[in-house]
Amino acid sequence: MSSSQKLILLNGPAGIGKSTIAKMYLEQHPLSLSIGGDEIIGMMGQWLAFEEKARQLTFELTKSMIRTHLRNGHDVLLPYLLTHASHAQEFEELARSLDAQFIEVILFASRQDATQRLIRRGTWGEANTPPITEHDLPVIEQLYDTMAAQLEERPYTVRIDCTDGEVNDTYAQFLKAIDSSEVSSQ
Repeated sequence: MSSSQKLILLNGPAGIGKSTIAKMYLEQHPLSLSIGGDEIIGMMGQWLAFEEKARQLTFELTKSMIRTHLRNGHDVLLPYLLTHASHAQEFEELARSLDAQFIEVILFASRQDATQRLIRRGTWGEANTPPITEHDLPVIEQLYDTMAAQLEERPYTVRIDCTDGEVNDTYAQFLKAIDSSEVSSQ
C-alpha cells in the first residue's frame, strides 16, 4: 500500500479503555485524530430526547471527519462500541476509497469483567447522562452481547484480551496488532 495513513477502528465494550488507548496513541503520533462519538453526541442540544436521530448524525459527522483527516494524510482512531457490523463496513470502504489502511482491533474482556469495569467507572461515555446503577445491567449486558455478535461478521478483527489495570500491556499489544496489520496488508 502506497499510503501510510491509517483508520483504526478500536472496538470494545463501554468502559474497557478504548479512549485511554487512543490518547496514548495520540501522544506518540502527532496530528493523529481520535474521534469519540460520545464527545460528538454530547455537543448536540437535547440529544437524549432525540437519541436515535442524534446517533445517526454522529455517525455521519464521524465519517466526514474521517474523510477530511485521512485526505490530509493523518491517522484516525475510532474508539467505538460496534453494535452494527455495517458501520465497520462503511468505515472500511471509506478508508479504502481514500487509499488508507483500515485496521480493526477489539479490546476484549469477559461479559462479567466488562460489566464490572463499567459499573466501577459509574458513567456512560456521553456527557449529561445519569450515573450507571444496577438497574442499567440489562442494557449493559445487551450492548455487550450485541457487540460480541458483531465479531462474527468481522472475521479480520484483531482481538486483544485486556486485563484490568494493565493499560501499558494493552497498549503494547495494540501497537503490535497495528504493526502486524501493516505488514500483512503490504
